Amino acid sequence: MKRSTTHIAFGVVALCCAAVAAYDGLQLKRANDIAQAVVNAGLNSSANAGNQMIDAPEVRLARAMVLSKSRAYPDAQKLYDALIQDEDSAGVAKDALFNLGNMYVRQATGEGSTGPVRSLPLLEQAKQRYRQLLRTNPDDWDARYNLERALWLAPEAAQGADEPDVKEQHDVKLRGAQAEDLP
Repeated sequence: MKRSTTHIAFGVVALCCAAVAAYDGLQLKRANDIAQAVVNAGLNSSANAGNQMIDAPEVRLARAMVLSKSRAYPDAQKLYDALIQDEDSAGVAKDALFNLGNMYVRQATGEGSTGPVRSLPLLEQAKQRYRQLLRTNPDDWDARYNLERALWLAPEAAQGADEPDVKEQHDVKLRGAQAEDLP
């Protein structure tokens, strides 16, 4: 009786391991198919119109990243926005938000920037994308860091115009005394 129970338990464990291996195998096959579609797609999707993987969210994200790196910003922005709006690709939408924010920061601080008039709206767009990502995933430390960087590049006025500065509130002013005279 004890021997048959041990064999049954071993069989159940072996089936569970086989199921996990099969699942991982399918995931690996999908990742390889996506990688192959990214390699084949390039920037021209009309050559591979018959391929099903060409419309996979991961492939569209890779295409948007390539367009962003090659400074085709309007086309990359269209792809990123389409991925963000797509409900079927929740994980890829987070990556698209992050990469779109990064693209805006690169545009604002890059060599092609024409000064603060052009860079401030781009930095505001980047901050908006990072905040949108942090609303859905508050534990994303990369988005927090990049938001902090964008805030450092383009600070926001947190207080009203009539409120005194915190430093002014804490400064002690003595008649006839200079700042150097205080201990």
